[in-house]
Amino acid sequence: MKRAIIAACVCLGLLALVAPLAAQSGEIALTRQVIQTERQALVTAAMELTEEEGKAFWPLYREYREAMAKVGDRIQNLVIDYAAKYATLTDVDAQVMLDEMVAIDAEALKVRKDYVKKFGQILPAKRVARFFQLENKMDAVIKADLAEKIPLAK
Repeated sequence: MKRAIIAACVCLGLLALVAPLAAQSGEIALTRQVIQTERQALVTAAMELTEEEGKAFWPLYREYREAMAKVGDRIQNLVIDYAAKYATLTDVDAQVMLDEMVAIDAEALKVRKDYVKKFGQILPAKRVARFFQLENKMDAVIKADLAEKIPLAK
């Protein structure tokens, strides 16, 4: 039950992600902070770490989320740029955005690969797998919501 409540809170926070696309950057930053807080609550509930594991896990988790926030910054900027240019999008604009999208995906993959190794040094592989399953599920919710809200290029 507790997990379902936390998951619902995360989903509500994630649904708010796209709403401020045309809003000021401060609103977007606040929305991202709410999502991060809810994300950490879900990880806390699902990981079931011992006190000793938690002492090693949480500093590394914060480091990982900081690295992924940089990826998120690039995604945010790309979405805002797309929203601004949507009505007048040119082939040149589209190509630049495609190149950025591929570069963002590559950066995200590199961060995940690096941190699979780092988390593997402090947790058993099954726990690392659980953590990245959680991350993938939360990312999938965000991506699905973005896909629903962002119109296809004309």
